[in-house]
Amino acid sequence: MGEDHVHHESRDLRPLTGAIALTATIFAAELLGGWWSGSLALIADATHMAVDLLGLGLGLFAAILARRPADPKRTYGYRRVEVLAALGNAVALMVATGFILREAWARWTFPTPVAAGPMLAVACLGLVCNLGSAALLWSGRKNINLRAALLHVLSDAAGSFGAILAALLILATRWYEADALVSALICFGIVLTAFWLLRDSVHILLEGAPAHLDIEEIREALAALDGVREVHDLHLWSVTQGQESMSAHVVVEPGRDSAQVLKDGRALLAERFGLTHTTLQVETEAGGA
Repeated sequence: MGEDHVHHESRDLRPLTGAIALTATIFAAELLGGWWSGSLALIADATHMAVDLLGLGLGLFAAILARRPADPKRTYGYRRVEVLAALGNAVALMVATGFILREAWARWTFPTPVAAGPMLAVACLGLVCNLGSAALLWSGRKNINLRAALLHVLSDAAGSFGAILAALLILATRWYEADALVSALICFGIVLTAFWLLRDSVHILLEGAPAHLDIEEIREALAALDGVREVHDLHLWSVTQGQESMSAHVVVEPGRDSAQVLKDGRALLAERFGLTHTTLQVETEAGGA
């Protein structure tokens, strides 16, 4: 593991720890504010924050564990723990949504008075802290673990914004159902966040090809190399987001220098597609390795 890689992973820990501190502050403020004001929207967002704290803590644990080097039992190392953390976050978000929606329906059916002033103050604090967390995590958004954390705090920011709107509406009209309505809308944002995380993490765990790479374009580029007749058994996957791997069999014309074909193929993959962890097996036209 190179020094730059270690420094990069150390930088990944700082935004996560900062986001955890801010999220813990918002969680405590919204939980107390929701209890004081009677606002379900604040309690819903606080519940979301509790799940986020668990998710961010899991993400921090995954980021620390991912720094461990490969060993004979785990030859790719521990980087895929980050993907498992993202998957766990997605499931936890969906579970939390069910509880919030049930309470939102009860509040819609039987509206409960809400102290809109304190609700507004706490929601504004939550929005500022969530935007601060998002700013900390933005630089690491290409990492699936940090992107999971970023989606968490962005959906939290949307929830805080919704709570602000609900508080303003209640202050102006005394329409208490707005609190339940905003809670349901917050749940919609949570479900979207969970779906994106679930989709991306399952795709990686199923060894799916990275979305930004076209496997047929790679096949055609390799086949166009001087002396290459055919490319088959091409596989492209991600260990974790941003760490792609590829393997392929390359059939060359008889008499061609296999070492040169390998050199040209690896240079092409690295320079054109950013693939540096590749395995190419050269075969003769007759099929022998």
